[in-house]
Amino acid sequence: MSEEDEEKWFEWMFRAFYEPVWAYAARRVGCGGADDIASSTFQTAWHKRHRVPRGDDRAVVAWLYRVAWGHVRNATRGEGRRQRLLALLRQLPPETLGDGHDEEEVRTAMETAMARLRPKDGEILRLHYWEDLAVDEIGRVLGLTPNAVRVRLCRARMRLAELLRGMCLWCEEAGR
Repeated sequence: MSEEDEEKWFEWMFRAFYEPVWAYAARRVGCGGADDIASSTFQTAWHKRHRVPRGDDRAVVAWLYRVAWGHVRNATRGEGRRQRLLALLRQLPPETLGDGHDEEEVRTAMETAMARLRPKDGEILRLHYWEDLAVDEIGRVLGLTPNAVRVRLCRARMRLAELLRGMCLWCEEAGR
């Protein structure tokens, strides 16, 4: 198939299946994320156009749904990480997050603070919050007793809170 034929075929596929793929994504991630999922799905379809079934519309849409499903999984994992990050912030000492900081500022500050932590502290926090492992599971991963994990997790949270305080994001006086 010539490049021009491939482009025409892709344009046909996009027009024929964008709405069903978008609706599939919207039912799983809501309307706000459906555009991104559908766009990513068709971007993947273009890059892997030689793998897309031809001649059977049901096979094409099934293939697109499979690709969309992968993008939905990635999006929901990202949302899970965001929720665990917010849970971590709620577990830090009881000072309040200063007013005037939006979620993007908080995320950027958290990433910066996590990067400044000692590698062992960052790893234990990531295992607990990003990978959603329980204390005993972290112990198996790191070769530690559950008690040692609890102590290290507590210390890592305190060090993270200290870094965030130093960045004036997590301050005793709201808005400082």
